[in-house]
Amino acid sequence: MTAAARPFARPLAARLRDLVPPLLTVLVLAVAWQVMATGAFGSLVPKPAEVLGQMRDDADYYGPNVSVTMASALQGYLWGNGIAIALALCTLPFPRVQALFERVAVGAIALPLIAVAPLLAIAFRGSMPSVILAAQAVVFTTLVAAILGLTGVDRTSVDVVRASGGSEWTVIRRVRLPAAIPSLVAGLQVAAPGAILGAIIGEYMGGSEGLGVAMVQAQGAFDIPRAWGLAIVTSLLAAVAFLALPLVVRTALPWTRSMDTVLGARAARLGRRDTRPLARVRRAVLSVAATVGGVVLGWWLLVLVVPGGSAVARGPWEVGRYFLNGDTQLVTASGEAEDPLPYMLSSLLRTIGDAGVGFLVGLVLAVAMAVVAHEFPVIERVLMPISIALRSIPIVAAMPLLALMFGRGIAAVTVLIAVMTFFPILVNVLLAMRAVPRSAGDLLNAVGAKRRHHITKLLIPYALPALLASVKIALPLSIGAAMVAEWLATGYGLGASMTVAATLSDYDFVWGGVAIVLLASLMAYRLAGALEDAAIGRLE
Repeated sequence: MTAAARPFARPLAARLRDLVPPLLTVLVLAVAWQVMATGAFGSLVPKPAEVLGQMRDDADYYGPNVSVTMASALQGYLWGNGIAIALALCTLPFPRVQALFERVAVGAIALPLIAVAPLLAIAFRGSMPSVILAAQAVVFTTLVAAILGLTGVDRTSVDVVRASGGSEWTVIRRVRLPAAIPSLVAGLQVAAPGAILGAIIGEYMGGSEGLGVAMVQAQGAFDIPRAWGLAIVTSLLAAVAFLALPLVVRTALPWTRSMDTVLGARAARLGRRDTRPLARVRRAVLSVAATVGGVVLGWWLLVLVVPGGSAVARGPWEVGRYFLNGDTQLVTASGEAEDPLPYMLSSLLRTIGDAGVGFLVGLVLAVAMAVVAHEFPVIERVLMPISIALRSIPIVAAMPLLALMFGRGIAAVTVLIAVMTFFPILVNVLLAMRAVPRSAGDLLNAVGAKRRHHITKLLIPYALPALLASVKIALPLSIGAAMVAEWLATGYGLGASMTVAATLSDYDFVWGGVAIVLLASLMAYRLAGALEDAAIGRLE
């Protein structure tokens, strides 16, 4: 029997044992849910029996809404991932162009919903806003995962193909694409709940049908059991999408189950960099100039090309003039109008503070849980259903409940951001730890290394590139999540300021905030990239 066939030859009893931890997790969550429903949160948390009864009554109600949402999510998922993979492949022979596209793509994940939603509502009808938001939610995540997989290959294999006369495209086809499958699958898995969430948010912000519209109607009618039932359905859809993808890949490409690699293999980095100080400064200046130019060009094209975009959107030149001579319509804490740029910067500092705390909490928890889940697989089967459920619940629906549970301060914001950043870091790091060469583990066992040595000397160093790639995703994501929390709950920070400006139709201020957020997200991404270069450089 081949190694590829062994997973399907496991006894039925072993497969049933694998189902016990997730079932126990569901049971524990149900008990905790019942306790909350009968306690202080009884007015907001219905009893499980009520929700299940409502779900039974709504069985015919889910079908049409689920079909609309999943159709939008699937279209956005295919478009977003297709664009990301095409960009990664086409720019692979050109490292500087690839790095530029990766930096510019940060804007896709950093654009605030407060600014994007009115633009999409005016420009498009039907389900197109949901499709666009679904694609926006996945393109950057998949792009980073694809680049990590395509560049993190065994250097010896690349040299062999080139020595045999193979071109760069031959290297891509024969070496990089097969090696990129695990990382790419992880990116696609993380993107699946994100696409569903993006489609629901699009419906939530102004659709006519779908799960997002059903949630708005349930919340408007204070029909709490129905709202919870819709959240459960959303979580189940996200879980199915997350779990089905690797099964499909393993069935279609059974050789990807093999985790054997060459001991001591290093990732083949595209191009050597001049480490002299002057060269570093020149490279940094060119990188910043190219990134700013790419973002400004994309922004200008967005306003120019999107139908009706000029009604609610402002281009880079208009925002620049506004910063020089515009007056904000917001009433500040001092009771006086302030110049827009200082006011935005002070609001942004508070947003970044909130985002930083939540990001650090999510990062520490994700790395710790990845190590525990790798060492104790039963923990993974317990943890993953919870993670998927939390990641798939729309933040616009979850934040009001978090605010009532944890207050309208830093605690609620931290919980939301930690939930948003925990999932992508956990999935990517855990997958990288699974890809540790068996020969390396056997070598440590042969010399009598203890479990802590396996973790500190092997697992964490080997998973470091995946961890840093996840940080590049999570840092901009945490800023966006902080703004949503400020918009929905806290009432302070740049998210709240932009919400007030939007209600006053002060789109100059709103898109000025967009410019500030994009700048902060690009700086966060650049910081993560610098950490990645330094860490991987030490491993070489």
